[in-house]
Amino acid sequence: MTPRRMYETKLSKLNKSIVEMGEFAEKLIQTTIQAIINNDHVLAKSVIDQDDIVDNMQLQIEKECALLITQEQPIAGDLRFVLSVVKIVTDLERIADQCCDICKYSIWINDGNWSREVNYKRHIEKMALSAKDMLSNALNAFVTKDMEAMKETCKADDKIDSIFLKVWRELTDEMLANKDFIQNGLHYIMIIKYLERIADHTTNIAEWILYSSTGEYSINKNVE
Repeated sequence: MTPRRMYETKLSKLNKSIVEMGEFAEKLIQTTIQAIINNDHVLAKSVIDQDDIVDNMQLQIEKECALLITQEQPIAGDLRFVLSVVKIVTDLERIADQCCDICKYSIWINDGNWSREVNYKRHIEKMALSAKDMLSNALNAFVTKDMEAMKETCKADDKIDSIFLKVWRELTDEMLANKDFIQNGLHYIMIIKYLERIADHTTNIAEWILYSSTGEYSINKNVE
C-alpha cells in the first residue's frame, strides 16, 4: 500500500469512527426519550451505564486525530476535517452526558403515567423528539455532504428554544397552582434545560461539519 493510500485509509477510518459515535449518541437520545415517556427506570439506568462507552469512543478518536496530525501533517481541507473531528467528539460526549443527566432526573420524578393530554408533558416529548431529529439530520448531512441541510439543522435550534420557553412557562404555572408539584416541576425544568443543551451541542456539531467542508466558521453559542 502506497503512503498516499495509507493516509486516505486513515482519514476514512476517522470518518467512520465519527459516524459510529454519532449514531451511538443518537440511540442514547432515543432511549432517553423512551425512558421519560414510559417512566422506565431500567431504560434510564441503561443510558447512565453507557456513558463510559461514549467516553472511550471520544478518547480513541482523539488519539486517532493526534496520530494523524503528528504522522501525516495534513493540510488545508484535511487539516480542517481532523480539527473539526476533535471538536465534534467533544460535543457528542457532552450530548451523552446530558442524556445521563436527563435520565437521572427522570428516575427522581414520580407523577404517574405519561399523558400527552398534559400540556407540559406533550411539549417535553415534542422538544425531545425535535432534539433527536436535529442530531439525526446533522449526521445524515455529514454523510451526504449536504451543506444546505446542515445550515437548516443549525436553524432548527430556534425551534427548540421556542419550545423550551413554552414548557418552562407551563411548568412554572403548574408549580404556582400546585405546591405538591414543585419537586417534580423542578426536575422537569432540569430535563428541558438539558434537552436545550443537546440542541446547542448539535448546532455546534453542524457548524463544525460546515467548517470542515467549506471553511465557513460560525459558532453562535457556547455551551458546557
